[in-house]
Amino acid sequence: KRLLLFLRTLNARAYVRIFGQLRELTWVIASVAGGFFTMSTFVYLYRTLGKGPEFSGMVVLGGFMTPFFLNVLWGVATQLYWEKEMGNLELMLVSPAPLPAFLIGLSVGGAIHTSLRAVAVLFFGIVIFRVKFAVANLPQALVVFFLTLVAMYGLGIALSSLFLYHGRDAWRTADIVMEPTNVLSGMYFPVRYLSLGLAAIAALIPMALGLDALRQILIPSFAEGLLNWRWEAVILLALGILLAFVGTWALHAVEYKAKRDAR
Repeated sequence: KRLLLFLRTLNARAYVRIFGQLRELTWVIASVAGGFFTMSTFVYLYRTLGKGPEFSGMVVLGGFMTPFFLNVLWGVATQLYWEKEMGNLELMLVSPAPLPAFLIGLSVGGAIHTSLRAVAVLFFGIVIFRVKFAVANLPQALVVFFLTLVAMYGLGIALSSLFLYHGRDAWRTADIVMEPTNVLSGMYFPVRYLSLGLAAIAALIPMALGLDALRQILIPSFAEGLLNWRWEAVILLALGILLAFVGTWALHAVEYKAKRDAR
C-alpha cells in the first residue's frame, strides 16, 4: 500500500513536469537556442586555436550535459523553497504521500523533459559541426550516462533540504554555487587542465566525472581524461548511493522538524 502511494505520487509529480513545460513551446526553443549558441562559441574558439576535432566533440558533449545540471540546480535543489513560497509545502508535509516521492517524481519528470532539449542541442551540434562519436561504444556510454543522472539528481535532492533552510537566501546560494561548479565540472574544457587540488574537488561532482567518462568513451582520440572512465563509473555509482542516502535522510529530517514544530 505504501509502495503504491509512493508510485502514484511519483507519477503525478513527474506528469506535471513533463507535460506542463511542453505547453509553452517558446521556452523549449529559447533553451535549445541558448545552449546551442553557448556551445558554438567554444567550438569556434578551439577551432581558431587550431585544436583537433576531438575538442569540438568535447564541447558538444558538454552542451548536451549542461541542461541536466541546470535542471538539478534550479529545478530540483530549489524546489522545496519555491513550494514554501507558493504555500504548497504545508500541504505536502501534512499529506500521507511521502516527501521523497515528490522530489524523485520531479527528478524523473525533469530528466525526461530536459532530455528533449539536450538531444536537440546534441543533434544540431553533430549536424552543423560534423562531430563524430564512437557509436560502437554507445552501451558503455548509456551506462555511464545513467549513473551520472542518478548521482546528479541525488545531489539535487540533498541540496533541496539545504536550500530550504536558507530561506530567502536560496536563490543567491544557487547563484553562488553555479559558477564555481560550472568551472569545476569542465563543461567546455578538460577537467585535467585544473590544478591537482581543484581536480580532486571536481572528482566529487557527478557532472565532472560523468562528462569526463563520456568523452573518453565516445571520443577515442580524447586523451585528456582525469581518470580511467571505468574508475569514474565506480565513483559515480558510489556517489549515487551516498547522495541518495543523504538526500532521503535530509528530507525525513525536514519532515520530522516541520511536524514536530508545526512550522
